[in-house]
Amino acid sequence: MTDFETVIDFGSQNIKLGVFNSESKNIYSSEKKIFDSVEKSLNNIIKDAEKFLSKHIDNVVVLYDSPKFYSLDISIKKVFDNEISIKKVYGSLVEEAHFFISQNNFKDQIIHSVINNIVVDEDKNLTQITEDIKIKSLIIEIKFICLNKFLIDKISSIFKKNNLKILNLYCSSYVKYATYKNKFDNKDYIIFLDIGYERTTGLIFNNYKFDFFKSISLGGNNITKDISKVLKLNLDYSENLKIKFNKEENNNPFNKNESNVINPYSEIIAKNISIDLLKQIIEARVDEIMELVVFQSNYFKNINTLEKPKLIITGGGSKLLYNNYTLNIKKLVSELKILNQYDSNVCQAGFSYHQSDESLLTNTRKKAHKTGFFETFFNIFSK
Repeated sequence: MTDFETVIDFGSQNIKLGVFNSESKNIYSSEKKIFDSVEKSLNNIIKDAEKFLSKHIDNVVVLYDSPKFYSLDISIKKVFDNEISIKKVYGSLVEEAHFFISQNNFKDQIIHSVINNIVVDEDKNLTQITEDIKIKSLIIEIKFICLNKFLIDKISSIFKKNNLKILNLYCSSYVKYATYKNKFDNKDYIIFLDIGYERTTGLIFNNYKFDFFKSISLGGNNITKDISKVLKLNLDYSENLKIKFNKEENNNPFNKNESNVINPYSEIIAKNISIDLLKQIIEARVDEIMELVVFQSNYFKNINTLEKPKLIITGGGSKLLYNNYTLNIKKLVSELKILNQYDSNVCQAGFSYHQSDESLLTNTRKKAHKTGFFETFFNIFSK
């Protein structure tokens, strides 16, 4: 590690940057809304950071989210003629799983590798390998989160234009959760939703296992479009109305009689539009987004448990849950929590994940993988 490490959360609306020193302390943070072009906004936030540091930034860790992220599961097994040390064979079996996924999905890159289960001698489950033991068989269950290489190259080119090299790219939704998961019992049944601008990602963890991952191209901006269409308001006004209406009622009580010239309620009052209708529009879309990403999935329908999951929501769209909505999904969960601190501290989460053993496991294999001639040929002519 150099004198400092730079982490960038590369969002569709905002860019966040955090710089961490060799003692893992956050020494600089910044956030900028994307104006004009992505390249220009990135250049501005980097220049400000370099001015503060009095040093050039050459390498960055990037957090990114997209509905194009997807997951794959693999279970791989080896039976040995004689007892063998688990530490001798564990790494090679994980490597074999990586190779299999890479060769069969060579247009995509593995971004995260999560070891879900380790079974030795058919019936002994290990959560991690803490000691060397002799085994006769080994099963490893792994969930991979992947992203198209062409999209990764496209992101890399944006950073190259600003003379920046991406050390590693991670899925920001997964990174947020990976940081948060230490705050609860690993046996818990948790649904984690990250609601973005035009993307929502759902993750499910149950009894130590990372069971489910799905990302869809619906988010907070779709609610703005619904308000605009149904209430016949322009998009900017609809966004302003949505934000103000969803602020915490204790701090910003709803007041139809505000006379402020920027009062977002004035137009709907003048048009005699029902506040209940506004609320119904937001409720309907929020329920739809959550159902599509998680609750209508085959996984959720088929899971055999009497326990209701806890629902943890983060992302810019989590502000939509502040108001007292009557959501259908509330009947399906035991508890609903909103975690905005993981948005403001997302770069810290990215830095922590980048230093983790899980990250090192995936990154080592990324660097070890060499692209073959036919894979290179196919990648060039499939773009």
